[in-house]
Amino acid sequence: MIHTPITRLAEFLATLSPESVPGEVAAQADLCLLDTLGCMIAGAETQEAQQLLRAETATNPGDICSVAGGGRHSLLGAARINAYQGDIFELNDLIAGHASIGNVAAALALGEARGVSGSALRIALVAGIETSGRIYNAFYPYQKPLDEVGTVSVGLVSSVGAAAACARLLNLTMEQTAHALAIAAGWANWCPAEVIFGDGGAAKPMLFGGLPATSGISAALAAAEGMTGPLHILDSDKGYFATMAHRWDASAFETSDWALAAPRRKLHACCGYIHSAYDSAEELVTRSGLKPDEITSVIVEVPPYIIPAIRKAAPPTTPNEARFHMQYMLAQALAGAGPVTPRMSNDFTAEFARPEIRRLTDRVTVIGAEDLTQYHQSRLTIRRTAGQDLTAANNAPRGTAQNPLDRQALTAKFIDLSTPVLGESSTHLMLDYLTDLALATSVADLGGMIQAKGAY
Repeated sequence: MIHTPITRLAEFLATLSPESVPGEVAAQADLCLLDTLGCMIAGAETQEAQQLLRAETATNPGDICSVAGGGRHSLLGAARINAYQGDIFELNDLIAGHASIGNVAAALALGEARGVSGSALRIALVAGIETSGRIYNAFYPYQKPLDEVGTVSVGLVSSVGAAAACARLLNLTMEQTAHALAIAAGWANWCPAEVIFGDGGAAKPMLFGGLPATSGISAALAAAEGMTGPLHILDSDKGYFATMAHRWDASAFETSDWALAAPRRKLHACCGYIHSAYDSAEELVTRSGLKPDEITSVIVEVPPYIIPAIRKAAPPTTPNEARFHMQYMLAQALAGAGPVTPRMSNDFTAEFARPEIRRLTDRVTVIGAEDLTQYHQSRLTIRRTAGQDLTAANNAPRGTAQNPLDRQALTAKFIDLSTPVLGESSTHLMLDYLTDLALATSVADLGGMIQAKGAY
């Protein structure tokens, strides 16, 4: 094969085996499955998920794979619905952008359809997430501003990762795998920034997981039939890297580092760009006993490149806007709300009607600071009616690789998300299954567990 980043990825995937994956990396893949399933289940009973379920049933009916909290559907329909549900509350992880949501949805659906084992599902997830990680790390430090490219990187990166996961499940050759990755890159969604950070309505949750998952499944199946793809799609002068970034780093495809060894996960049900400042505000309020009426103004400094995503000029008008609204979310923290819950965005109209939330939202100013270069960095200054200003700098919000959520925290998160939908018995049955994933003979059992309450 010709020498390109795509073929380098295929070569890496050809060497991947359970024996070559460090134990820490395999354990993190299991946690990605646990965390993502919880997010998928939690979104099942939302209005948006029910709308999508009806639309999929009308256009793409089937009874092959399990839908979290919702019975069974077609192969692609289940992957789309599960991934969409998993991104509704913005609680899915941030590894390699948002790699798990598309990879888990794709691998779970195809794995259930093919009756693969738990160990096969695990290695497929490692393959997919690490593929996404290598592409992401090649260009992310050099990416162009959102208002210049108009697209978010997650769509293509996760599509190629999902194709890698599916190629593994289908036991494709190295050459077939390279073409599966290339086809997925060509079929990936545009992932428009306006839908995610602007007036996206209810469409946004499809972009990070649903469309990448189905692109990956379809591309791998097409490559298995002999279809070929554009092997230079990442690195050509008309390719993805030229579109998204000022330059890219070829060493990302030769690395011995593992993306899963430095996980980024979410405690808060909102955009990861907001977590650093939110944690600081929450900590300052708790430490000082600060009351909302004592606050005269709040200055939030963040990396300039995230400003178009989270600084808003008007109150939120949809739940998705609320989750990406820095001023509104910080008002919640300053009012003592604690960690961001789905209620804060789902009930944003009632929340914004509270006088203290409106006042605090108006008192928050978000500015860019050139010395801050990563979205987990922020500085916060709170000016008070009396006393000294309160200040905090945060380079390690909860959930980042520098301050990770451990298995205990992720298990508690899973229980909180799953129990209201599936009930306590089914939730704990699933936890027991996921604890011994490598011993499972067929992930079809897991598919049964994620369905509606009482289905298993």
